[in-house]
Amino acid sequence: MNIILVFPKQETAKSLRSVLQKAGYTVNAVCTTVAQALQAASEYDSGIIVSNYRLVDGMAIEIYENAGAGFQFLMIGPKDYVDAREAADIFSLTTPLYVRELCETMEVMSIAYARRRKKARAKPNMRSEEQQRTIDKAKQLLMEKNGLTEEEAHRYIQKSSMDSGSGIVETAAMILSLLGGR
Repeated sequence: MNIILVFPKQETAKSLRSVLQKAGYTVNAVCTTVAQALQAASEYDSGIIVSNYRLVDGMAIEIYENAGAGFQFLMIGPKDYVDAREAADIFSLTTPLYVRELCETMEVMSIAYARRRKKARAKPNMRSEEQQRTIDKAKQLLMEKNGLTEEEAHRYIQKSSMDSGSGIVETAAMILSLLGGR
């Protein structure tokens, strides 16, 4: 998990990095401006950004809006500012900041981050029309030549794919070439 700290004072960011490292987290970048934070975020596809609400060159919400969907965001600031945040998916802590609260919030965010990554990996890959036609042709050929139902043909292709360690489209193409469907 990538963690980016963004605070206008370098010493504040370094202190927080030390706290997070003691709690077992690895901080990948320490930034003092919105521009630096966005540059650091562009180097990673996902992670957690922990930011002061106000920075030298703008507001933390600019980082949230531009960092990318793969990032979770923790904003730290005065109660009246963080309570007025517009996005429901921004985590927030009020100042003064307590180490226990920071560590507990990071734990919650880490769990949510892991769940989101797992869910994203579980989504099936979108196939092109040509790839889907290859699979459909292989199923049709298995149904005709071996008397399988569509569901059985699909399961056969899936199992063969898993057994051979190749992709389902690759396996379907192999079945077509072996059974003379091309």
